[in-house]
Amino acid sequence: MTCNLRKVPRLFERSDNWTQVRVRRADVFLSRTSLPGNVRLASHFAKESNKSKGEASIEPNALLQQLQARGLLQDLTSRAVHQHLSSAKRTIYLGVDPSASSLHVGNLLPLLALVHFTLAGHSALLLVGGATGSIGDPSGRSKERNALDPETLNDNIKSIETQVNNILHNVQGYLERRRVSYSRDTKPTTLERASVASADMPSARLRIEVINNAEWYQGVGVLRFLTDVGRYARMSDMLARESVASRLGARNSSDDQSSEPIGMSFTEFSYQLLQAYDFSVLHDGPYQCTLQLGGSDQLGNIMAGVQLILRKHNSTQPSRSEQKDDILPAYGITVPLLTTSNGAKFGKSAGNAIWLDPKLLSDYDLYQYFWRSTDADVHKFLNALTLLPLEEVERIMQRHRQDPSKRIAQEALALEILELVRGPKAVQRARDAQKVLFGSGLESLKVQDIKAAFDNDPKMVRLTREAFEGVDILAICVTAQATKSRGEARRLVHNGGVYLNNVAVKDTAFKLSQDSLLKGVFCVLRIGKSDHRILVVE
Repeated sequence: MTCNLRKVPRLFERSDNWTQVRVRRADVFLSRTSLPGNVRLASHFAKESNKSKGEASIEPNALLQQLQARGLLQDLTSRAVHQHLSSAKRTIYLGVDPSASSLHVGNLLPLLALVHFTLAGHSALLLVGGATGSIGDPSGRSKERNALDPETLNDNIKSIETQVNNILHNVQGYLERRRVSYSRDTKPTTLERASVASADMPSARLRIEVINNAEWYQGVGVLRFLTDVGRYARMSDMLARESVASRLGARNSSDDQSSEPIGMSFTEFSYQLLQAYDFSVLHDGPYQCTLQLGGSDQLGNIMAGVQLILRKHNSTQPSRSEQKDDILPAYGITVPLLTTSNGAKFGKSAGNAIWLDPKLLSDYDLYQYFWRSTDADVHKFLNALTLLPLEEVERIMQRHRQDPSKRIAQEALALEILELVRGPKAVQRARDAQKVLFGSGLESLKVQDIKAAFDNDPKMVRLTREAFEGVDILAICVTAQATKSRGEARRLVHNGGVYLNNVAVKDTAFKLSQDSLLKGVFCVLRIGKSDHRILVVE
């Protein structure tokens, strides 16, 4: 896999109040945004973009090529990041917003990109926004978030930290079981070859540390913040951010031009400075963090941090003429937002978040979600959301194309994601749940396996024998919350839409008994094709 850095078509795309520089290399856009007021950064990018073909080109970094091949690379704030990553071990950080109690599938893209960085020999920080979570990132939102009360925020922080640590533990176990190391799809640098040797060892550990930005906001007053951060910020830059500009010009109704713009509060407006401060603290402190990773909707906030660090760096330099224009103190990298083939996004703002917390989404439901992926999406998801080698993904897709009805690729995707996020026991629970729901292989299951498969799953309904035996099917449908009323249940029975243990119930007067139970303990109530209830009688 090669990446021609000399082929640079149409570099500049201008709009009224900002300049965006795009450099196409192969099929990847490496974007960098220079906003008014940032003369130093704009000058660097202009010089970088206008290099002649006769000058030496930057050697592509193998890790970035790997991310590109997996669909995990969207923007770079400078092409110099290639040399920056290839020349030494670096520290990169990714922020997580605790505005909800759980991570979602959309968080997996940047999180797995972070894992790839550690496999390439770099160190990583996963920052939970314990301090900034009380404000919430306005990026990608059309209106302000509802403020979280301190108790809810603290609960969210604890929940997110627990989930992150559990996922990293599961990823570590996956790497040890599969002996995953840096992919051989590209030629690694000397640093990356050394990292591969250590990563191949079963004892290798993920170099990802979970931190909380509440640690450095304690004792930071308004005056200190304005002195340390505010004086380096430029209003033109801040107003030009997409998260700000889109809100200042938006109205409550597109048809009513007389309505007031939606606007945004000063609290939301200042969020970009808070995130910039996080990057600056991690850069200047003991972590010596030089890179920030985030979703593509975070590019503006990431640029705020890059600019803050650059301006602080320039203010301490005795002579700018002594600085090298191809070296910057900090860089940003973004990954694409996770979307389906029809453009639908995944996330809290989109309202279709697929939660990673097992308390909010069962193992089986997470498995089923990806098992239902379309043929148009499954190849992209296998590349981006798993750690399977790319050559293995291609072999899976070749087998899948021979008979798509077998859903070989979807099965591999669902099992890989479940093992990465929830661990091997979750894979077994999902398989057991499938046996229960579809009545195949039940004889191999123990009662405790069945209960474990649906633990914390709302599909499982526990009943006493008095509430089960002798009760008619209509009442059971209502008790199990499979229907809202007996009347609805009656109509479904008449239309052949109610099943007990995968057998259609045809009599509305049918009463359940001990004979209705499988293994003497449970039965499966199904409404339509896929609405299941597992009735456990105790």
